[in-house]
Amino acid sequence: MHIRPAQAADLTGITRLFFATVNNVNSKDYSAEHIQAWAEAALDQEYWQSKIDSLYFWVAESGDAELLGFISLTPEGYLDHIFVHDKHQNEGIATALLSILEEKAQELGLKKIDSDVSITAKPFFDQQGYVVEKENRKEWKGLVFVNYRMVKDLK
Repeated sequence: MHIRPAQAADLTGITRLFFATVNNVNSKDYSAEHIQAWAEAALDQEYWQSKIDSLYFWVAESGDAELLGFISLTPEGYLDHIFVHDKHQNEGIATALLSILEEKAQELGLKKIDSDVSITAKPFFDQQGYVVEKENRKEWKGLVFVNYRMVKDLK
């Protein structure tokens, strides 16, 4: 596995991975209506391109250039996205991506990282030393999504 900064050429792979992961992994914790609304975000190419362009955004790929996952960080320390290919869960990809992100956050002199974490991702973040600040109930596309504001203080 190789981790590198995302490029414009990764856009299609990122949106496909996002769509598949939401549909095949997050579907265990959210209703079909929630998954449909959430996965539709994959269609917004401008949104994803702006994220690649404006955030610290990394992709993990296999030796044969298969996209395995991605992660992004704002300059202020918000972990905006972390998704791992639905066929490559529990292989250490998220941990490796998070390690790169946390190194960058420390390099930037950030005191903490925070994120709004899905029900599905919460156990992973618990294991990585993040703590729940609060439960969120966010309305989006007429649905209420439950997730968690989680924070990790950096040393």
